[in-house]
Amino acid sequence: MRELMPSFTVPDGYRAVFDPAAGVVEAETALAVARAGARAAGAELAFSERLLSWRTDGDGCLVETSARRIRTRSLVLATGAWVGQLVPELADLFEVWRIVTVTLRAGQRIAEPPALGAFSVDRPEGLVFGIPDAAGNGFKAGVDAGEIWNPDHPATPPTDDEVSELCRLMAEYVPGAATDPRRDVVEAVACLYTMTRDRRFVLGRLPWAPAVVVAAACSGHGFKFGPAIGAAIADLCRGDERRDLDFIGVERRLHT
Repeated sequence: MRELMPSFTVPDGYRAVFDPAAGVVEAETALAVARAGARAAGAELAFSERLLSWRTDGDGCLVETSARRIRTRSLVLATGAWVGQLVPELADLFEVWRIVTVTLRAGQRIAEPPALGAFSVDRPEGLVFGIPDAAGNGFKAGVDAGEIWNPDHPATPPTDDEVSELCRLMAEYVPGAATDPRRDVVEAVACLYTMTRDRRFVLGRLPWAPAVVVAAACSGHGFKFGPAIGAAIADLCRGDERRDLDFIGVERRLHT
């Protein structure tokens, strides 16, 4: 680890796993590419349109939104923190957590690749994750633990104590990085994570409504799997069997 990521300090008593294929995905760029590809394939994208309700209707579904009624052969519920509200039968599988992240100012060589890569440290009090300053965005870190939150209420902004604690952790794992909360923090935000007990996704058809696919690619690590999740959803909507998904399927979750 000292050779591969010299800026990072492995805590005493820990073992390290290195993934040479790991990296950083620029979220806004990735979303722009995905939207462009969807439109090119004939998809209609609608924004600022609230889902009011859904129900099965014959072999398909009827969806009510704030703007229209949609009748569809297949319905994919990829609703993040609200999946438990929209499918009450699955509500016990999910908790919504408020998570805080901090980003330090860009341009610190010690926090840039190749000196620093993406990392995570599994601790009893919560997993610490870090993203290097890969494209002038600054060194970012957070803790994969937080208070349970009602998604209908906006997450409250980070407190001074939360920001200071994250800066302390960033300095502990990347000694030498400038981590003064007053001078070096350029962004501190709170967001919502949808978590499952085993930190795995929930992906599959509803047994009582086969036209409906639930896609909760959650627990803090879903975004990077977007293309694979999308391909799996397309297969399920076409009626294909994907037995390889059973370990994250809805059916298994209902019986455990």
